[in-house]
Amino acid sequence: MLKFILSTLLITSCFTANADDLMSPLAPVKAANDFTLETPEGDSLSLSDFKGKYVLVNFWAHWCSPCIKEFPEMQELYESSNNDLEIIGIHAGPYTEQAAEFVKKFGITFPIVSDPDTSLKGWDVRALPISYLVNPDGKITHRAIGAKSWDVDEMNALISN
Repeated sequence: MLKFILSTLLITSCFTANADDLMSPLAPVKAANDFTLETPEGDSLSLSDFKGKYVLVNFWAHWCSPCIKEFPEMQELYESSNNDLEIIGIHAGPYTEQAAEFVKKFGITFPIVSDPDTSLKGWDVRALPISYLVNPDGKITHRAIGAKSWDVDEMNALISN
C-alpha cells in the first residue's frame, strides 16, 4: 500500500510541476560539478566548455513522456536565445537508436550527450526531466523538476537578473 501511495505522489508531482514557476531558485547556490560526456558523434563535451555563459543542463530519456512534452519548447528556447543561453541535454542511460530517433524527430540542435550508466555525481537527479541553470560563474542557481513550458521571455528575464 505504501508503494502505491508513493508512486501516486511521484506521478502527481510530475503533472503538477507545470503549475510552479519556470524554475525555482536554489539556496544555497553551489558550484556545478563539471562533467565530460560523449556526444552521439563520439566527441567529448564538458560543462566547462561553456564557462562564462548561462547553461541549462537538462536530464532526459527517450522513453520519458514528460521529456517528450518539453523538448519542442526547449528547442525553440535554444533557437531564440541569441547565444545568451546554452542548453546541454544529458540522456540518462546509453544513447540508443531510439534516443537518436527522438532527437531527430524534434529537430534538436543543442548539444546532446549521454550518461550511459547514470553515474554523474553531484547533480541530484530525482526524476526526469530535471533541469538546472548554471550561471556564467559556474554556479547552479535554479532547478526545474518535471516538464516545463520553456517560455523564452520568462527565461530571458531569469538570465538577465
